Amino acid sequence: MIQNIDAVVVLYHPDESIIENIKTYQQITKIYAVDNSEKYDDDLVEKLKQFENLIYINNNGNQGIAHALNVGARLAIENGADWLLTMDQDTSFSENDLIKIQEELLAVDITNTAIVSPSHYLGDDIKPFYNEIVMTSGNLINLHLFGKIGEFDENLFIDSVDTEYCLRIYSMRYKIKRIPSVILNHNLGNIKEYKIFGIKFKPTNHGPIRRYYITRNRFYVWDKYNTLYPSFIKWEKMATVKELIKVILFEKDKLKKIQFSLNGYIDYKKNKSGKYER
Repeated sequence: MIQNIDAVVVLYHPDESIIENIKTYQQITKIYAVDNSEKYDDDLVEKLKQFENLIYINNNGNQGIAHALNVGARLAIENGADWLLTMDQDTSFSENDLIKIQEELLAVDITNTAIVSPSHYLGDDIKPFYNEIVMTSGNLINLHLFGKIGEFDENLFIDSVDTEYCLRIYSMRYKIKRIPSVILNHNLGNIKEYKIFGIKFKPTNHGPIRRYYITRNRFYVWDKYNTLYPSFIKWEKMATVKELIKVILFEKDKLKKIQFSLNGYIDYKKNKSGKYER
């Protein structure tokens, strides 16, 4: 059975590279470009609108990744789509990879597979729980199950949106299918590699506000799923400690990043959610 696929790409002050990235999946039925930018590049928006199947949505400021994904999902459901391809503005497919994914969909049981995902890592970059927890970008979301699982959690705004959704899928006994043969071109922060005594360190160099969201939202997810998935929560806590060590050893503005991480924890304890406000 042919599956109808729409796509949503979340924009935040994009540059010209978004045009080439969209070209790698422009054969999708409909593309919803949801723009979270505070200021808009009118020339770039006009170029985006040249894609005949693209619908541009001005989100009137940064409403968060979860909200933008939900906007795309609602529109795709209204359009009668079976699957929603979720893309970041800086991600793209290599030649024929999207065709491979579409072919994989033909063998998927749509009654219990909530996500079909490409691969995001290569070689020694592969992390524990790699096959269970998948990044949002490049995923195909089963819209027939989306209504049962629920929308992306807008309390998270940015960071851990994908982790929470994956854990919720498993809590409802649905599945996620990974396609190892398809590698998505994706940028994860501004990664630089260092070596100390032969040990590799790869700090992501996320900014202070991003550190705020990472900390606050991880605590939120840990609290929500600790009893269901203690092994994953334990691993992610260790990963968080290692990230802070890399911030201290290698990154700029380390004191500010540590302070914002602390602010994230404080706001978690105060049950604050959504966009960072100070």
